Amino acid sequence: MKVTVIVPSKGCNYINYALSALRSQTRNFHETNLIAKGCDIKGVKNLCHKLSLRCVVLEQPSRFFTHALNLGKRNATGDLMLFTDDDVIPLPKWIEKYIKLHLAYPWVAGIANRDIYLDLRKMRLRPAPDDKLPTKLYRWAVRAWLDRPHPLLKNTDLAYTSQKT
Repeated sequence: MKVTVIVPSKGCNYINYALSALRSQTRNFHETNLIAKGCDIKGVKNLCHKLSLRCVVLEQPSRFFTHALNLGKRNATGDLMLFTDDDVIPLPKWIEKYIKLHLAYPWVAGIANRDIYLDLRKMRLRPAPDDKLPTKLYRWAVRAWLDRPHPLLKNTDLAYTSQKT
């Protein structure tokens, strides 16, 4: 399975950390599509070359974040597209994990991850909003009870799935 990683970046201030983490993945991937807005394109290309990553660097002169994602998606040549931000450091098995998930659930169109917050001053993991009790209670009880499936999904297997989450 060919994987394209799509990384939008504004300013490219932290892109070296994200690209270094992608270079350290346990599973090889096909390409990285970097959508750069307000970046030194030549510097980003040099960084990709230095890290031996196959990067497609696309310049986004204007517009918004969603346009950057769509630009990366349009230029992807992989079978599976993974999206991350430029200020994120993906864990070493990030790509491997999503390949396994997509192979296990081939009928699912998209799979999202859970945020992990790292306090760089203390080098400790901090609780994410999902870890807080009110959020857990809301998701487990209130949302599952109140949320109804979208009308277009009413007569599909996804309607049952959306009520359970």
